[in-house]
This record gives sequence, structure tokens and C-alpha cells, in this order.
Amino acid sequence: MTIFNKLLRSSNKLLLNSLLNRLLVVGCVLFANASFAADQTLDSIAAIVNNDVIMVSEVRAAAIKAKRSSKQELSEQALIKEAIEKLILDKIQVQRAKAVGIKIDDAAVDEAMQTLAAQNKLDLQQFRVALINEGFNYKDFREDIRDRLYMNTLRKRQQSSNKSITESEVDDLIQAESFSLNKDVQYHIIDIFIPNKKGQSVKQFNANYTRAQQLRKQLLSKAAIPKATLTKMGATSKDLGWKQSNTLSPAYMRSLSLIGEGELSQVLRDERGFHILKLVEQKGGKRTETKQARVRHILISADTPKGRFKAIQLRNRILAGENFNKLAKENSADKGSAEKGGEMPMANPAIFVPPFAQAVNSLPLNTLSQPIQTKFGWHIIEVLERKVSDQTRDALKTQAQTLISDKKQEEGFKNWLKSLRDQAFVEYRLKL
Repeated sequence: MTIFNKLLRSSNKLLLNSLLNRLLVVGCVLFANASFAADQTLDSIAAIVNNDVIMVSEVRAAAIKAKRSSKQELSEQALIKEAIEKLILDKIQVQRAKAVGIKIDDAAVDEAMQTLAAQNKLDLQQFRVALINEGFNYKDFREDIRDRLYMNTLRKRQQSSNKSITESEVDDLIQAESFSLNKDVQYHIIDIFIPNKKGQSVKQFNANYTRAQQLRKQLLSKAAIPKATLTKMGATSKDLGWKQSNTLSPAYMRSLSLIGEGELSQVLRDERGFHILKLVEQKGGKRTETKQARVRHILISADTPKGRFKAIQLRNRILAGENFNKLAKENSADKGSAEKGGEMPMANPAIFVPPFAQAVNSLPLNTLSQPIQTKFGWHIIEVLERKVSDQTRDALKTQAQTLISDKKQEEGFKNWLKSLRDQAFVEYRLKL
């Protein structure tokens, strides 16, 4: 499993349902050791946490849960230690949540209980009976749910103020996973190359790098550079044709993972010299494509008396030969597009309100619509261009940003929780 996929899986750990479902324990586990299976009617304090206490019975129940969920065999002492430490952290979080003004009322607990019942395909009464039959105290179970809600709300509040994500962090993650993310992709590449000679001086090496950077700047500003110019700069340009991702070097793949069709890579170096890659085209692999449309419209505000009639009049004037752009500037209530003659940026029609989107998807190109009504008023719409846009790179970057954010938030919360634990007064009464 790749780092990317591991992070993706971890990004779902904070979901409320996951936290609540950990409380659902089916069946009963008894320990053979007499010291742990002692008479449960005799309860005592296991630990004091600030101004609150944890009872031995709570530790016993938590240890049973830990044994059931553990993937490795742990000693009874290790289970008890793990259980009491978890309960201490839970108690500190609930205390902190209350101290900062978080409130979890009965309605919120009821909603969470309803969710748990529905997930187990039971109504609330059936769920209550099932819990009692499994040996749970229903009132205690509800309070456990309330505590989980306190902790979950505290975590969300704490994580909402997190460090920003830099572009380089996103690029680093994508580059690190370039082979797995671009499996089965084929690239049509042009390689602009400046060689390094064996045994050359550091001065010559640096001069080659500088020329490569200068050449890239020229390539960015021109469609093509004459062969004579390339030769003068000590460079060659070679069309490599189509290459499968698994045949390319790590340096090539890291560079290609960050550019789209028609774009140039940064200057990259390998044992042979300096390269600038131009990605002519790519195919294969998992693609994220969206339909895009460029439209223009005139909006007659919903507040305008006889708005539909005014829209019809404007449509007729355009059909009679008047300039769409001029009429949009003079009449459209959408001031943002009116300044541009009614024209809107290329976009996925799905972002528009349904009646508008339906018209954009169904209208023939360069054809005026009949007046279309939305909540904003009456529109006259014309579709100027349609295309399918490859959004794979943008989608990948969005996903990477989410994963990095989740990881940062998780690490930040753990550090913050450790500081809370260090500041708390904890007295152990249970001998471990």
C-alpha cells in the first residue's frame, strides 16, 4: 500500500460514527486471572484526574474492550495499563471541552443514539433492549456517548486552527508517489538536453545549469526555438515518442507528475546532464475529466416587473441583428459578466443552478435560448464553446492537500493532547 493510500485511509479516522462505533461491543470476555475477575460489587478509585475520578470498574470494562480489539496478545497488566491511560486522556479531554464552553445536550446524545441504532438496523427501543441484553447499563452507555461527543467536538475545534499547506509540500507528496499515481500512463515527450562532460569542472557544470535555465525561459516565451539556436547553446531536442511510465527514470516521473499537456518541466538533472521535458500528450491511467462550457447571458432580475416580457424583447433585438455584448452591458443584472458583454469564464455546467445548467448542456452552439427562469430572474443564454477538460492534475493536488492537512491536524492534535496530559494532575490509586 502506498503512502498516499495509507494517508487516504487515515483521513477518515475522525468521523463521528467511527468514534461512536468503538463503543459497540458484542459478547463478553472473561479473564482467567482472579485478580482481574474480582467481585465487581466491590468498586474503588483507580485514579484521580484533576477534580474527577476513574473507578476500577471503568478500567476493567476498558481493558476488556482493549483485549477484544487488540491484534496482539497482551498481558493482563499491559491491558490494564493501556486501559487506564486511555481513560485518563479521555477524562482530560472531556474536562477541557467543558472548560472551553462546549455543551452536549440530551438532544445531541439522542441523535447519536438514533444513528447507532440505525447503523445496527434497529429502532431506538430495540437498540436499548439489545444493549441491556448484552450487559450494558443503558444510562452509562448514553453518558459514554456524551463523552465521545465532547471529545470529538473538542478535536474539531482544536484542529480547525492549523498551519497552512505550502505548494512545495503538495508537490513533494505527489512526486514521492509519482510511480504509483501514474501507473499505466503513457507519455509523449520531447526531451531538450544539455549534456555534462565526464570530468568537467564545477564551473562548467554551473555554466551548463545556467544555460538550461535560460533555455527554459526562452521555451516558455516561444512556441519553438530554431535548431541553430539550440546548437549554439549546446542543446539538442529529441522527440522520444510514447513512453510507458514504468520505463521512465524516477527523475523523469517526478517531473512529469507535476505538469500537464503542453507544459514544460523544471530543469532536471541525471547522470548524463540537464533535461527540460515537454509533455506533448498523455493517455491511460485514471483520468478525471469534466465537461466545460463557455457561455454568455443576459439576466433580467427577478424583481423586474414583466421580466419575462423584457427578456423576450431583448432576445428579439439580438435576433434582429443588435449586438449581444452591447445589450448585455446595458441591461444585464449580472454586473460581473455584464462588463464582459455577458460572457462567463469556461466552467463545468454543474456549478450553475439546475435550469441554467440544463440549458447550457442542451443548447446547440451559438444559438440563443428562449428566456430561462431561475431564482435570480430570466436569462437569455448562448453557448459559445464546449470542451472536455482534463482535471486529473487539479484533482490530484486537491487530494494531496486534503491528505497533508489531515496528517498535520492529527499530529498537531496529538502534541496538543500531550501538553494537556503533562499539565493535568493525575494520582494513581490502582497498583499496576
